[in-house]
Amino acid sequence: MPSLQRLGRHLAGEPFAILAVNYGESDARVADFVKRFGLDFPVLLDPNQDAPRAWRVRVLPASFIVDRGGRVRYRVIGEIDWMSREAVDAVTRLVRGPE
Repeated sequence: MPSLQRLGRHLAGEPFAILAVNYGESDARVADFVKRFGLDFPVLLDPNQDAPRAWRVRVLPASFIVDRGGRVRYRVIGEIDWMSREAVDAVTRLVRGPE
């Protein structure tokens, strides 16, 4: 989560937003996590655990970059350093388009 937040700050001013989804945990536990890590992006709650089925996720964490049309353009299953050169380059290309 901290590297994802740094990526969001790196792309400030670009047409890019971060939304996290937490499923199955209580509001209080999620609020504590957000506060502890100082997250500045929305964390949506999925108390009915619908998200994993809808996104076909079997392993957590799972991350998706979705374009304006709702198409998944980049998918990562498992942990990732969002500030690695590979991740930053991939997301930047998707956000800015080909140069």
